[in-house]
Amino acid sequence: MIDLTKATQKHIVLVGNPNVGKSVFFHYLSSVYVDVSNYPGTTVEITSALLNKDFIVKDTPGIYGVSSFNDEEKVARDVILYSDEILNVVSAISLERDLFLTKQLIDMGKPLIVAVNQMDEAREIGLEINIKKLSEILEVPVYFTVATTGEGMADVKNALLSGKAKTGSVDPVLQRELTELLPEVTNQAEALLLLEGDLVISERHKIKPRNKRNEIYSQRRKNVNEIISNVISIKNKKERFLTKISNVLTEPVWGSIIALFIGFLFLYQFLGIWIGSDLISFTEKKIMNAYYEPVVREITGQFFPVEVLANNNLYSFPKGFMAEKEKYNKLKQYQTEKKEFFFGPSDYIEEQSLELRPQSSQLKNNFLSAVGTILAGKYGVLTLTVTYLLGLLLPLVIAFYTALAILEDTGYLPRLAVLVDGLLTRIGMNGRAIIPLILGLGCVTMATVTTRLLTTKREKIIAITILGFAIPCSAQLGVIQSLLAKSGGIAFWLIWLSIISMVLVLTGFIMNKFLPGKATPLLIDLPPLRFPRISNVFYKARTKIMFFMTEAVPAFFIAAFIVSLMQVTGLLNRVIDIFRPVSKNLLHLPEEVSVSFILGMVRRDFGAFGLTELHMTAAQVTVASIVLTLFVPCIATVAVMAKEQNWKIAAGIWLSSMVLAISVGSILARILGA
Repeated sequence: MIDLTKATQKHIVLVGNPNVGKSVFFHYLSSVYVDVSNYPGTTVEITSALLNKDFIVKDTPGIYGVSSFNDEEKVARDVILYSDEILNVVSAISLERDLFLTKQLIDMGKPLIVAVNQMDEAREIGLEINIKKLSEILEVPVYFTVATTGEGMADVKNALLSGKAKTGSVDPVLQRELTELLPEVTNQAEALLLLEGDLVISERHKIKPRNKRNEIYSQRRKNVNEIISNVISIKNKKERFLTKISNVLTEPVWGSIIALFIGFLFLYQFLGIWIGSDLISFTEKKIMNAYYEPVVREITGQFFPVEVLANNNLYSFPKGFMAEKEKYNKLKQYQTEKKEFFFGPSDYIEEQSLELRPQSSQLKNNFLSAVGTILAGKYGVLTLTVTYLLGLLLPLVIAFYTALAILEDTGYLPRLAVLVDGLLTRIGMNGRAIIPLILGLGCVTMATVTTRLLTTKREKIIAITILGFAIPCSAQLGVIQSLLAKSGGIAFWLIWLSIISMVLVLTGFIMNKFLPGKATPLLIDLPPLRFPRISNVFYKARTKIMFFMTEAVPAFFIAAFIVSLMQVTGLLNRVIDIFRPVSKNLLHLPEEVSVSFILGMVRRDFGAFGLTELHMTAAQVTVASIVLTLFVPCIATVAVMAKEQNWKIAAGIWLSSMVLAISVGSILARILGA
């Protein structure tokens, strides 16, 4: 393995404004995928990979300038300061904006190659860019590219590998001032930032900042305007069809109607009906329940005590099938008959429909019975857990992240941020907060980390609290949509959505009122609206699915083992008894729902799956879904909340969400007559 920090390797740094396609370049150059998102804030940390044995390529957050104004710029600043070469990616359709950063990089004395990306969209609206003339003015190599199709990418890579990066021309007056400062700092880049009044560089070298930012910025803007007038010509300029659609998406009335329709289509129709009902009925019932689980239980029954209910007869095998082959062969004649397997007395815990009692069973509580129950019983790690993972969780997660990747790749999410900015400002944040809230629908733990892109601590606390209170993760969301769609239809789904939305808004209003400060203005870059590209959608969805499943699978098996252990030791019954006053008396739900709430503390999605095993009315399903959505964040999320803020805030959110969930559920149970 090659050391990424080896001194002999050159460091090539990707630099550019948000939404210019840097991450696609990084993927192309390094063959390591990074989230290619059409909204800022997704690459807050630096990612490194090998271009070859001699070059390291680094991706940086999207920035508008090298300074210390926000988190993205602070993260990118030091990497740029001490880089060997820079690949500056600019957008052909926003060249006037992007070249400001290019000129700053040139003034920093950095060897540079410029890639003018998104040329296909520039051609579409009639923009012509004289690449040769632009290269002559900047005095650095310039290439045009279409990163999403690969056009021009090979030329850029060859230029990097052959060392064609050059330092551009700096204004003579500015160069003289920079040269005077060089003895006091490390390099010309630091000298420029010191002239621009960067306090971090000033503190680092114990030098008073020169505070010439306004003068330098004004001259730089003038230079960029002159460059644009010389290299860009407009022929038959026309407004893109997608630009017209983009304008509609941010218009208050029509944009809101479209957003509500997309929400309905995504949550209810797609996740609830097509995936949660139609697809999962096939993957869970017709594949896992019908084929996989019987085979596993049949194999387990060969070696462990088991009882089988077939053709209304109960067959007992206290030593397993192998010990009583004749009776087992008789049982095998019921191949087309549905068979129920019981590996121990505790396996009858949920048998309400059968006229069986543990007393009629010949199974005894012993070690073999306990092992059989843990492996293949009602909560078996080889049966129910695998069914949940492959039959329910995987289809839901694939569907959710694919749909989210499509929304991201089109550029719809930043438009949604603009649309909801007014509402979110009233609850203490700006429209940018919609990004972690939507990401929370995938994984609340991951979304909690992305609250770093919010400007103030106040906004981060409000966002984290809302994530903990009212945002379900992808698998939990999918299961709940499926349950509501199958049991109560659109009416009960609207009740669930209304209650969750009300809690979200009220939480924000209350925190906005009592936390000092106010929401900051929304500053967000709107990328062009695009048709999603299959390759981008595939890579985005695959990366997030792998991340989610890698985290979820071990937790599912651990949770299943713990529940099975509680089942065979009798602790599960005790827990149900302890929570009976809450589940049965307050919430008017089956007492077994307590197991789902306990599992939800470990992982929310695992808790949601427990609801699929219970027989409930539409009103009960609605109450249970709302309570579980509002119930405590999972252990991983609480830990991340404590890391991002502190343990007091995390513990407060955890306890408050439990009280809130039970209170809202109790009131709703009486209103709906659950």
